[in-house]
Amino acid sequence: MRKNNLKNLWIGLFLFFVNSTLIADNWPNWRGPKANGVAPNGNPPAEFSENKNVQWKINLPGSGSSTPVIWKDEVFILAAEKTGKKAAGSEDETSNERRNNNSQRRQRPEGRSSERGSSANRNGFGGNSFNREEMMKRFDKDGDGELNDAERQAMRDEFRQQFSRNRGSDRRSNERSRRGGRSGSGSSRGGFGGGRKPTEEYRFSLISYDRESGKENWRSIATTAIPHEGHHRDHGYASASPVTDGKNIIVSFGSRGLYCFDMKGKIEWKKDFGDMRTRNSFGEGSSPTLHENTIVLLWDQEDDSYIYAINKKNGKIKWKRERNEATGWCTPVVTTHKGVTQVLVNGSKAVRSYRLNDGKLLWQCSGQTGNPVPSIVVDKQNAYAMSGFRGAYIAAIKLGGDGDLTGTESVAWTANRGTPYVPSPLLSNDRIWYLAGNNGILSVRDTKSGKSLIEGERLTGISGVYASPVSASGKVYIVGRNGSIIVLKDSAKFEVLASNKLDEKFDCSPAIVGNQLFLRGKEHLYCIANN
Repeated sequence: MRKNNLKNLWIGLFLFFVNSTLIADNWPNWRGPKANGVAPNGNPPAEFSENKNVQWKINLPGSGSSTPVIWKDEVFILAAEKTGKKAAGSEDETSNERRNNNSQRRQRPEGRSSERGSSANRNGFGGNSFNREEMMKRFDKDGDGELNDAERQAMRDEFRQQFSRNRGSDRRSNERSRRGGRSGSGSSRGGFGGGRKPTEEYRFSLISYDRESGKENWRSIATTAIPHEGHHRDHGYASASPVTDGKNIIVSFGSRGLYCFDMKGKIEWKKDFGDMRTRNSFGEGSSPTLHENTIVLLWDQEDDSYIYAINKKNGKIKWKRERNEATGWCTPVVTTHKGVTQVLVNGSKAVRSYRLNDGKLLWQCSGQTGNPVPSIVVDKQNAYAMSGFRGAYIAAIKLGGDGDLTGTESVAWTANRGTPYVPSPLLSNDRIWYLAGNNGILSVRDTKSGKSLIEGERLTGISGVYASPVSASGKVYIVGRNGSIIVLKDSAKFEVLASNKLDEKFDCSPAIVGNQLFLRGKEHLYCIANN
């Protein structure tokens, strides 16, 4: 009897070791095998360019902000492509009637004022002629797609000067211009929020590429649909990353459904959760999480918000819990602490922990800012949650708590400066790395004490950051939106190992497997490796 028990123990340990090693040799999901941005067995080059250490570079179809996931010899990406098919009646929006109306406005009779708001028209913002693209081109100096406090102030100052110059000529026109410039009146048509509801059909696909050559293996179309709402101009309809266990590939296209594919691209099942309504039509982006045979899907929106646990084998809902949250874009993280497997989710009202097997709320902790995008990272003791929209906050929360942990000893430490809006943090070697807002300004803290190790260090050459940092073999990679990639030494002191530049715009987080670094750009997918 004892021999059999001992034999079973050794078999179990062997299988656990093999499975852990297999996962570590892949990048199966958003933020990597441990969901913390670290590639345990990775070692890509520190130096590269368009002409150096590029194993392959391929054109990508459509658009998408999702991270590539890698399993063995395959790289999987999601894409949303316009098909060219218009919705019934959508042509009316660009009909002759509209063109005629525009023509009539341009052909005003002489003597009739055509100078109303003319200064605003020339400057591309204010009044009825609010032009967001022109405004962003002029004032978005760091190129991150948003206006920070300094950039907003520069816009206001210039507008005030314009208003003062034109005050005597047309007070009412300039008052309307002032309201448009300050409040962002273009939000109803894109503005600082999302874009218009599309009138064209999109094709939503999962694509497999050969890891060594970049050659396309296969392409599977999940669905075609006309999305029910727009998205932020830097966002898209393929922003959630897929997840795989080597048996199936789980894909969320949000309001277009949750899909389970086999490893050859065949759809095994689909689950529809209805249409999500996001804040300001910013769009959807939370990735599914997979733990053994349970898929966890976050559905935080402006209508009723939920978190779901779904059976991977058949798509049936295991449990569903209502969440008192508005739109969020973080991805759930699963961890096991003292025998209890729990799901951790960021939120503007609270960070929450749910028991995986039944959805019971274990604990919650308030303090985050609004619009939480960064995903939580965990180690053996703590969960590290942060947010950086209209404020800054990071909290190290002990995993063994119960109930409401806000302001209790279960919060190991907090900080309130320099936290990210979009990029998620990197957790490596008892240090947590994060960026300020969407900018190339780096801070690093000791995870045990919360002590600041690197504070507000500006990364020269980087202009805007959406991608989350990654680490491998003692190197930290930080990818800028402008194609600049800084490689730092993974240590408590700031040390730049290399500064690289690629001819691409990057909003997607990188992935690392072995000696390869995968970078998804706006138009191309790169595989970086030592030649």
